[in-house]
Amino acid sequence: IKLEQIEQKTIKKYVERLIEEGKHQFYDIQPSWNRGDDLSLYNKNEMTFFLNTSLKDVWQGYLSINPSKLWNNRSMSKGLMLQKSPAKIFYNKDSSAYIDTGQVYFLNLKLLSGIYNIAVAFEIITIDTLEMVIEFSYVEGNHSLGVQQIKFIAVDDNSTKIIHTSYFKSNSHFRDKWLYPLFHKKITKDFHKNIRRLLISEKPYIDMVGVDNK
Repeated sequence: IKLEQIEQKTIKKYVERLIEEGKHQFYDIQPSWNRGDDLSLYNKNEMTFFLNTSLKDVWQGYLSINPSKLWNNRSMSKGLMLQKSPAKIFYNKDSSAYIDTGQVYFLNLKLLSGIYNIAVAFEIITIDTLEMVIEFSYVEGNHSLGVQQIKFIAVDDNSTKIIHTSYFKSNSHFRDKWLYPLFHKKITKDFHKNIRRLLISEKPYIDMVGVDNK
């Protein structure tokens, strides 16, 4: 990994820490949650979005958007992506065609309008074309552990519900109760708004018609 090609200081420090911990191979980086693990041990946040277009178009859109555009918006920026198989490194300016399982993303989260920045890393662990679910797990050693699930449901032929659920925990009760829910809400809304904007650039009739927070 060429640290000089990573723009964000927070991500550079994150990667340096992983190297210091002896994680020199891609497969040394592991998700903190795997399918079958007990979700009752985690805190839960859920948000629901609606898009005025078909389930097929929304699903294909989320999977096919260039990850360099997918993970760059007002609240976050991508600094690095490691693809486990075949082993490849993608920096922010590099382009990969789509998201896939085994990809590990390193993002800089811009909190309080960028006054405070924090690096996070997660791995895409599930893309289920039958259940229409995407799952990505925070990696071991991250400040927060757990998984985020994005579920796509057809409301009718021209409307899709998107349920974004986060299961998380850390070693700080204050962080889990107050900080994570507050910042996660904004980051998640900006993430889906950015995807909506990217989808509209290809299909102008798409519209996000509502958001339901839980």
